[in-house]
Amino acid sequence: MRALSALARVRRRALHTAAAPRTLWSFLDGAAGVYGYAAAHSEAEPPALQRIRRAALAEAPAEAQKMISPLQGAFMASLVRAQRPSAVLELGCYVGYSALWLAHGLDRAAGARLWTCERDPETAQKAQHNIASAGLAGAVTVLAQPAASVLESWDPATKLDLIFIDANKSAYQQYYDLVMDLGILHDRGQIVVDNVLFHGKVHTAQPPAGAAGKQSRIAAKLRAFNEHVASDPRTSQVILPVFDGLMLIQKARP
Repeated sequence: MRALSALARVRRRALHTAAAPRTLWSFLDGAAGVYGYAAAHSEAEPPALQRIRRAALAEAPAEAQKMISPLQGAFMASLVRAQRPSAVLELGCYVGYSALWLAHGLDRAAGARLWTCERDPETAQKAQHNIASAGLAGAVTVLAQPAASVLESWDPATKLDLIFIDANKSAYQQYYDLVMDLGILHDRGQIVVDNVLFHGKVHTAQPPAGAAGKQSRIAAKLRAFNEHVASDPRTSQVILPVFDGLMLIQKARP
């Protein structure tokens, strides 16, 4: 029984870039391994992306937890294909793995483009290298700037069809308000926000007894963000209990 449990944990780690199993499960997952079945029957991770993910894991396993999983990447690429955006902005790049999944779904023949940002110059340079090595430098621009700075300096004439928020969790509300207040989201555009359930810590009314530290503070910030969006009449939204929690936001119709 212990051997079976250990094998399950290894499989979950192989399916996701993070080592914390609670971030790996979809809301359907359980003893039957629904997550593994879904991953095995979904779009395969392209070889170039697999190399980048494995290199990040080998170099800095703890930092590599910032990456989305291959299954979430396939979902994001599918979302992009369905929406057919011309202009996409990603807030939070790390080494470029999620940007490459988003670009994988772009209609590059139609001139669709993606901008992604990373505040650490060295990491931004690494992301640029990875994107170039995957052959997508022509479709993806890496901005070595903090997410808030990118939004504040964005040309409002260039409306964004899709914005993926996966940067500083404590600043999610700031990013959302900048997008809405500056009017840079297309009327038919969509904001996708990652980690809004944050290891299952956000949906509880109160943090567990004795809870303290950075994770609890982040969970409280995300809880406030979710409530802020839910109470904003400018948008409609849905939280999907998959991966680490995804919120999909659209402008409210008049």
